[in-house]
Amino acid sequence: MKVKDVLTLAIRLEEEGERFYRELSEHFDGKIKETFLELADQEKLHAEIFRKMSDQNFWDEVDSYLSGYAFYQVFPDTDEILKRKDLTLREVLEIAISVEKDSIILYYELKDGLVNSDEQKTVKRIIEQEKEHLRKLLALKRERS
Repeated sequence: MKVKDVLTLAIRLEEEGERFYRELSEHFDGKIKETFLELADQEKLHAEIFRKMSDQNFWDEVDSYLSGYAFYQVFPDTDEILKRKDLTLREVLEIAISVEKDSIILYYELKDGLVNSDEQKTVKRIIEQEKEHLRKLLALKRERS
């Protein structure tokens, strides 16, 4: 897998992350809403950064497997999550934390197994940005416990 493939996957993940956090924010108030909106804004910014790093002409040639994997394997359906009437804030935060962990694991898999050593710096930057999201969510969970 080439770095363009990794960036394409990263863009898709970040776009789905933005959607995920924006939809969650609509169901909360105060600091929780602000945090989810902040994470959504950061996901959007990350996608823009990754898009600039990628060859724009390549974007139209995304492999359908990569595109589908990002949506179906990492980000849950927020409608399904929010249908549950008994869902607690703690459970929502745990789901978001799980999503960020899955994203990080996926990027490590790509970095370690599918990307040559010259391309690993780009993937490492992606991982660091996702780790920052995880730290924010963990801090919020600690505050709310």
